[in-house]
Amino acid sequence: MKSRGFLHRTLYALAGLVAIGICAAAVALLWIDRRLTWESAYTAGHNLTGMLAADIGRTLLLYDLSLQGVVERLREPGIERIQGEALHRFLFDRSSSAEYLGAIAVLDENGNVRYASMDISPSERNFSDWDYFQVHRDADDVGMYVSRPYRSPLRGGDESIAISRRISRPDGSFAGVVVGSLRLAYFRDRFGTLSIGERDAITVFRNDGVVLVRNPYSLSDMGRELEFPQDFQQFLVRREGAFVGTLSRDSINRLHTFQRIENTPLVINVALAVDDILEPWVRRAVLVIPVTLALFLSVIAQIVLFRREMRLRRAFEAQLEKQARTDGLTGIPNRRTFDEALTREWQAARRDGHPLSLLFLDADRFKLYNDRYGHQEGDELLKAMASTLKKKARRPRDLAARYGGEEFVVLLPNTSRQRAIGIAETIRRAIADRQVPHQDNDSGIVTVSIGVATVVPKADQESSTLVEAADAAVYQAKKSGRNRVVAL
Repeated sequence: MKSRGFLHRTLYALAGLVAIGICAAAVALLWIDRRLTWESAYTAGHNLTGMLAADIGRTLLLYDLSLQGVVERLREPGIERIQGEALHRFLFDRSSSAEYLGAIAVLDENGNVRYASMDISPSERNFSDWDYFQVHRDADDVGMYVSRPYRSPLRGGDESIAISRRISRPDGSFAGVVVGSLRLAYFRDRFGTLSIGERDAITVFRNDGVVLVRNPYSLSDMGRELEFPQDFQQFLVRREGAFVGTLSRDSINRLHTFQRIENTPLVINVALAVDDILEPWVRRAVLVIPVTLALFLSVIAQIVLFRREMRLRRAFEAQLEKQARTDGLTGIPNRRTFDEALTREWQAARRDGHPLSLLFLDADRFKLYNDRYGHQEGDELLKAMASTLKKKARRPRDLAARYGGEEFVVLLPNTSRQRAIGIAETIRRAIADRQVPHQDNDSGIVTVSIGVATVVPKADQESSTLVEAADAAVYQAKKSGRNRVVAL
């Protein structure tokens, strides 16, 4: 018999190793395939981000050089002696022809237009309330500033951003701003040449979260502020990186690769939809998983069939053991299980010096309930009470059990007297809140009386003293009018 048992265990082990090996090989294959798919998508997103960042950076650099050129020419000695068309050509001859660049204007320290590339004699307008003017006025170290998107009043509402530089006097004081407008059509035309998925997105935003432009285009995105998850804020500290999450209102989970555009306050983000990235891998997994599952199940079936009789026998024995420890009507532990638990917890409480509490519950006038409504309704009431007790005995060592008839107990290890009273009151209210009719009871509904006893066991005490105290307390509760909690 011993050799047969050893052979059986060996066969089980070998069959189990084969099944595990099949699954492990399939999981490893799928994991490697998924990682390669993901790395390929990351590389593609990273390369696209880098290309766009470099391209946009060169464009903004050219625009910024135009602005710096205007600032430098304004510092030329004798410029105040140049007037009219000559001054206009001197300031703007190399800047006004740049593609997608709108008018360049020079504002004085009050925000009034001093010079403009589109008109030798500019109209009287004031821009002191615009963000770029206020930023340069209040700080001398901003450098190139990129404004929020706006609709240009000079070009029929064309969506644009302002790129600006501070003009400072020789003593460093504020002398005004030189500002040029860049049409957002530049970004949209540039993004339009790229081949990306329908759910992919490209976003250019300032490092404070203000969106400049997004592809696919949505008017509601222009100028709104992104709400960065905390993890993504940590990524932004770096020059470039990647992040998986949602940054747009469509709630699509995407792989975001981002990069700061050199020498600008801008960040470009290429976001590839995670579902689209993993779609090819999912199709392959759909083929691999059923084959693996079929092989795995064939091995497992042999083990299952071989051990069927043993499992049935063990299940039958376990059922018998459960029936011996469980009340057949209510499904909660019976008196035998309670006695064993009480002995165990009594010893533990005496060893550790912890309080041990016991709730003793008795359904008020249960015999009259049975007589009026019948034993079947009485059984249903006991089941409902057991269900309530089970929900209240939440901790792993708490035990709710049927003590006998309409009597129940709740054993609460390491529970103070005050806490036990609170739990008992919660149980009493929960049963009363069920509003089960009971015409022969004082309140007209089903209620319970609960006795509470708490003790820190001493060496010379027996566990029966706790039960006796709780029983005496519930007797006192009934004597005092029922539907109440009494603690002794």
